[in-house]
Amino acid sequence: MIIAIDGPAGAGKSTVCRLLARELGYVYLDTGAMYRAVAWALRQGGFTLEQESRAGEMLSKLPLRFVLEDGALVITYEGRRLGEELRHPDITRYASLFSRLQPVRAFLMEWQRRLGAAGDVVAEGRDMSTVVFPDAPVKVFLTANLATRAARRQAEYLQKGITMDYSTLEAQIRERDEADRERPIAPLRTAPDAVILDTSALEIAEVVRELRDLVARKSKDNDLPG
Repeated sequence: MIIAIDGPAGAGKSTVCRLLARELGYVYLDTGAMYRAVAWALRQGGFTLEQESRAGEMLSKLPLRFVLEDGALVITYEGRRLGEELRHPDITRYASLFSRLQPVRAFLMEWQRRLGAAGDVVAEGRDMSTVVFPDAPVKVFLTANLATRAARRQAEYLQKGITMDYSTLEAQIRERDEADRERPIAPLRTAPDAVILDTSALEIAEVVRELRDLVARKSKDNDLPG
């Protein structure tokens, strides 16, 4: 059973998908963390966008591994578990840039499908319902207005002790939205059969409840495990 949830930056995907997976007893597949891990690892090797032709070769040699443990995605580099270093704003920016490269998307799509085949998952990202898991029985496009998303991202950074100017964050998210929508490979789109959920005026618990109810309805309608 795959629940595929897409949406723009700051829509609240990570938080609600983690909670939803916990409530359902599913695995939470944080594909954003996978892109940040690749960006971090490539930066460790000195990779730049000007070296796009070498991306495939470098990716094949990265000591980067993705495994599912205790209902969560675990990312290791040279056997060392990665965590907060993937949440820095600079890595988020590089993840957005590198995600536009075909070798990066192909590399991670193979990993994502492999992980998705391992059991029941809640997969969140930008192209889960349109490219990676087009046959997922539950598809959701999670969104919110720009001001709400920028405020959420600012609060997230403050929790981690990172100070970011609101106007700068808003501009970065607007730029990310445009890049995600206009990239030629796997652009951010709403799948035709996805349920659109605007979270601008909703609390986290309300969003999780909406998603849980949706999964229950879909499971009943399609005679799926629920």
